[in-house]
Amino acid sequence: MKIPRRRSALVGAATVLALVGVLSGCGDNGSDSAAGSASGGKGGGGRITIGVPGIPPIFLNTVMYVGEKQGFFKDRGLDVTLRPLTTGADVGRAVQSGEIQGGIIGTPGAVALRASGGSIVSVMGFPKPTYLLASTDPGVTSCEAVKGKTVAVDAVGAPKALALASMLDSCGLGAKDVSTINVGGPPTVDALVAGQVKVAVLHPDELATVREKIKPGTKVDEIMTLAGVDPLEHYTVLVTSKNTLDGPARAQWVDVVAAIRESIAYMNDPAHIKQVAAVASGVTKAPESVTEAALPTFLSLGVWPKSGDGLDRKAIEHTIEGAVAAGNVPQQKAPTYDELADPSVFADATGK
Repeated sequence: MKIPRRRSALVGAATVLALVGVLSGCGDNGSDSAAGSASGGKGGGGRITIGVPGIPPIFLNTVMYVGEKQGFFKDRGLDVTLRPLTTGADVGRAVQSGEIQGGIIGTPGAVALRASGGSIVSVMGFPKPTYLLASTDPGVTSCEAVKGKTVAVDAVGAPKALALASMLDSCGLGAKDVSTINVGGPPTVDALVAGQVKVAVLHPDELATVREKIKPGTKVDEIMTLAGVDPLEHYTVLVTSKNTLDGPARAQWVDVVAAIRESIAYMNDPAHIKQVAAVASGVTKAPESVTEAALPTFLSLGVWPKSGDGLDRKAIEHTIEGAVAAGNVPQQKAPTYDELADPSVFADATGK
């Protein structure tokens, strides 16, 4: 079956990279927020440090900073410190060592960490990846048209390169059908704007930056998204240690999840787009015009789940299976869904 083969390439290499240091609303009617308040802000409370990937932090982390800025953590008696670390792998190691109490890491990295003996457990997921393929070449507006072209990625075997492989595979293309150039991050945006490359793997905020900076009249097409190619691709998870969830500090994580639900509800309210864009700008250091343009794409992708805990069993098991198929996680050491995720924290936070 085709999807598992793509997943083997994507998750397998991503798992290795995560270990060596590479990562890059409430319910629809607000019912989760109301249910979350059932904890009454009288749960664990106290100080807690949560790691977020990227220096500066990536757009994904906006949800955590909205919770901080809007006082959703504070309202529950939590004194939350958000600590940026270079990669998701760094976050995972810091959680495992006890240096910090929790953090956001890539789902493939969480699988690998658990398989290697780590005791991390996911309490919430941010399931949808944000990678997309964009083109400034009017002749390249479909997957098939990318054949023979040069595509800008981050590095061989790095997340954007892996995302490219998965997206191209959806239309029957492989590594030999394209050339890649290793650019990555802001230089990719600059290269597209300058016309040095015409096809690149981007995140939505990078696409918004290109559209803002490029010569007026130049069309920038979004060819496809990784989330559209493989709906079961699982992106990142919020983790803590199993010992934490087995002890009295579990109440803190119930409060953390409830606060994040409030953040997501706030971010999905159109009345708050400018406030959220301002927070995202402070996080990513991009202009507010860029973050405001990119925010609807992040929201429509479902990067921050409007309902549910983001820990879909099928998607996470898909990730685990991909890691095993790639040979990066031995079958006998692969974690089960129930070992990797604890949906009961979300249930207690929201009453669902």
